[in-house]
Amino acid sequence: MNIILNPLQSDTKEGDITLPAAVNLTGLENYLWKIVNNNSAANFALPTSTSDYAYYAGASGDVAGNTVAAESPDVGENCRIAFSGSCNPGDALSLNPNAFGQLYKPQAGAGAGLYDWIAEETGAGGTTTVPQMLKVRRIATRTATL
Repeated sequence: MNIILNPLQSDTKEGDITLPAAVNLTGLENYLWKIVNNNSAANFALPTSTSDYAYYAGASGDVAGNTVAAESPDVGENCRIAFSGSCNPGDALSLNPNAFGQLYKPQAGAGAGLYDWIAEETGAGGTTTVPQMLKVRRIATRTATL
């Protein structure tokens, strides 16, 4: 936002943001994080549900209470996010219910879900313990039932 043209936009900025970690985010760079309320203060945490608004790609994790940084990729850019399972370019991806902060491609019969990301390359071999850093692009949220 241009605060010269619109002074009501003070204390805003473009790009990455830093907040305290509400939980231990050490080693969880390139996982998806969400903003949570911690005693009226914004903090970063891992998602705890597949319906969470986890749109921040962790850039520097640390222990709870320390400052961490993340970016929120928009629909005009791609990025790499932790991914487990397999997928093809063009597949819609969702938060992984078995490894929060990672993406996966839900299989038929997975039920209702939110799809916020599109694969831009083949995903293969990533696991919940050793995920693949998959090139993806954020899309407008879509709901679907498989």
